[in-house]
Amino acid sequence: MCQIGAKAMNKILIVDEDFSLAEQMRRMFTDIDTHTHLCRTLESAELLLEEEVYQVIIIDPELPDGDGYELIYDLGLGRYRSAEAAIILIMDNGRKPDMLVLGEQGITDYITKPFSLTVLKAKVWSQFQRRQKDFALKASRRFEAIGAGTKSSIVGEHMVVIDDYTFNFDTGEYSVHGKRVKLNRLEQCLLRNLVENKGIVLKRKALMDKLISESKIYMDESMLEKTVRGLRERLNARRYIKTVYGIGYIWIDAEEKKS
Repeated sequence: MCQIGAKAMNKILIVDEDFSLAEQMRRMFTDIDTHTHLCRTLESAELLLEEEVYQVIIIDPELPDGDGYELIYDLGLGRYRSAEAAIILIMDNGRKPDMLVLGEQGITDYITKPFSLTVLKAKVWSQFQRRQKDFALKASRRFEAIGAGTKSSIVGEHMVVIDDYTFNFDTGEYSVHGKRVKLNRLEQCLLRNLVENKGIVLKRKALMDKLISESKIYMDESMLEKTVRGLRERLNARRYIKTVYGIGYIWIDAEEKKS
């Protein structure tokens, strides 16, 4: 069972069997311009994640039809478009969390029952503020990387248009010739790094370390090569994503592509 609030820019998914508590959380977020979905089961959350992109996911892992940690694990693998969402875990009182372990699981923050709704609101607001700062920084880097005099442009803070490609690094929506393309978490991280460093060769070891850090997914050189091939095929970007043999990979700019 799910309940959907009014449409807004920031999206929150609350997954909690306690629907009364979840409804209190939803009402609390109405004054910070959010679009909030409430789900009581693992199945309903999975269905929503197939269709929607969320900036924050608040989850109590003890669900009536399964383990919420499975959902968190799948998010970490990039199986949903909300792969970059901040995850706030609701924990039972008396459990002392290991932040290192939580971080390895892709969990951003936690709150322990019983908790203050005001404290939770502050945690969510902090995640929105952090994302806005990240978007501003990344938009600046993309503008410098893309440059002028090409068919590339910045649309807003987090959307990039390059020739027939449109990449929205906030919502996880990517399209070629107007047709939506689904990318997994590693492919999204790889694409973002290539575009932000457009025209610059990214060395294999440094790129691999960056992808591991950003995706929280372990990879070796074989997996890196597989991810590059997959991204090329999904985007039909063989003319753009080039291998510099013995060194690394590059997204070439318009002038290089013509030569």
